[in-house]
Amino acid sequence: MRRRSLKIVITESHTGGCEPVASELTAAGHRVLRCHGESAVGSEAPCVAWTAGGGCPLIAPDVDVVVDVRTEVGPQTVREQGVMCALVAGVPLVICGPADTLGGTGALSRADVVCGRADVEAACHRAFSPVGPTAHRVVARAVSRALAGVTAPADVHVDLTARESVVVADITVAASPTATAFRRVRGAVRTALAPFTPAWPYVPVTLYYRAPETRRE
Repeated sequence: MRRRSLKIVITESHTGGCEPVASELTAAGHRVLRCHGESAVGSEAPCVAWTAGGGCPLIAPDVDVVVDVRTEVGPQTVREQGVMCALVAGVPLVICGPADTLGGTGALSRADVVCGRADVEAACHRAFSPVGPTAHRVVARAVSRALAGVTAPADVHVDLTARESVVVADITVAASPTATAFRRVRGAVRTALAPFTPAWPYVPVTLYYRAPETRRE
């Protein structure tokens, strides 16, 4: 079955480094937007949002994936601001480059998928999975907001699994599983999954209750 076309924002660690990957993704039928405009090649402009008449491509609500192309081993550079923007926006992040650039800490270590150039398209589809890390984070935040004043965000646990062609959501919270709480959670989960799966209105949602642990003095 043919995978659908993705809307991809691409950034880079060094000037011009993303161009080959951007060309390949475009040739594969994906829509590619850049954190750095073509006019920025050869310059150190941090991002298109700072250029005259420019704007951050992540403002668009339908961006599927952010790809950061790293051409050299080393720490995160100023041209990789799009990495942090992806994490803040809750958009899946792919690091295209050697895995030893991550170092285990920092924004780069929070990528959904790390891949080589030859695997970047497949990595984008894996990162955009409705059961991937970003989908889990987005759903957890949505449930926390839906239950604001009822349970603390840290008390929300999300388990998304794919069963055949259906995404199943099991949500555990430290709040009474009332009918009102269930309706809030179900609506929040399905809406949060809308960018990830066309079947979001039909996602089965089960709400579980976990009693808070009692501290012993």
